[in-house]
Amino acid sequence: MSNFIHNWEKVYHTINKNWFHYSKKEKEEQMNFLEESAQSVLDSWGEMEEKLIALKQKGEIEEAKPLSYTSIGTSYYTLEMFEKAFQTLKKEEEIGEENDLRLLYLGFAAVYSGESNQAIETFLYLIQTTTSIMTRHFAYVGLGCQYAQLDQIDHSIETFQQANKLTSNIDVVYNLGVCHYVNKEYKEASIYFKEAIDSMPDDGEAYFFLGCCQWEMGCQKEAWDCFLSALGLLYSDEALHAFAKISEWHGHHRLAIHCYDRIEALKSRSNQTLHGLAWNYALLDEYDIALRLFAEMEAPCAFNHEVNTSVEWLMNHWPHGKSVQLSILFNR
Repeated sequence: MSNFIHNWEKVYHTINKNWFHYSKKEKEEQMNFLEESAQSVLDSWGEMEEKLIALKQKGEIEEAKPLSYTSIGTSYYTLEMFEKAFQTLKKEEEIGEENDLRLLYLGFAAVYSGESNQAIETFLYLIQTTTSIMTRHFAYVGLGCQYAQLDQIDHSIETFQQANKLTSNIDVVYNLGVCHYVNKEYKEASIYFKEAIDSMPDDGEAYFFLGCCQWEMGCQKEAWDCFLSALGLLYSDEALHAFAKISEWHGHHRLAIHCYDRIEALKSRSNQTLHGLAWNYALLDEYDIALRLFAEMEAPCAFNHEVNTSVEWLMNHWPHGKSVQLSILFNR
């Protein structure tokens, strides 16, 4: 910045010294140059002021005495007894900032209890009345969650963005990515998932969703790089099952098998993982392994629609001998 100002001064003195030698058009050009240069400095100054204000606000948040609110209602909330928490918190009475926290608990309990109108009303009231930046931030977060639950994704995005302006929160960034992904706004979603990964490099779900965005945008190599990164970081059954289905759908049966193996390593073997493994080995024409895995499945699986569909398809496409073995196994 100091170099820029120094250079501006040099140009100014040169123009001032030679002013009477310039034509009218040259004078206008020189004046326009100096004005535009000065304006860029003013714009930079304004941006610096805004950043300083934001830092001061963060400092105030950090220095503020952390508040807590503990009651019978919050105890129910901690135990995930959300309906009981909702009814109890409604009856409790507090004043000042502790009441703001009570209302925050009440709002989230309402979200998890299906009391959407009460949740929206509570969060909107807090946003308008609280003097605490953090309370307002989490009120926006709760409101965003409620809108998402109601499939009002555009409202959810707008609300999460308001929360993110108050203070950075990696969960909010991730939620923004998911909302844009649901809206099929893959480029915007990928920006948020990349930001989430920058902050939390071990976030397997962010890698998974980023991979889905890359795939939808036609960047298949980048997508599979993300999927492979996600595979070693995912721990939830839901995410790994989703990953396995996507891999299977695109013909990457070995990768799908790795997903099911990881689920079993993290949890335990089940009819669902056995079916997933058997089906993918079957599609690789590894008949004996597939038959052995089908044989390990417990009896109730024979009445499962997905299993029945798989078995019927394989019986129609496998070599005759293997098809007979499969039909005997399932009493067809």
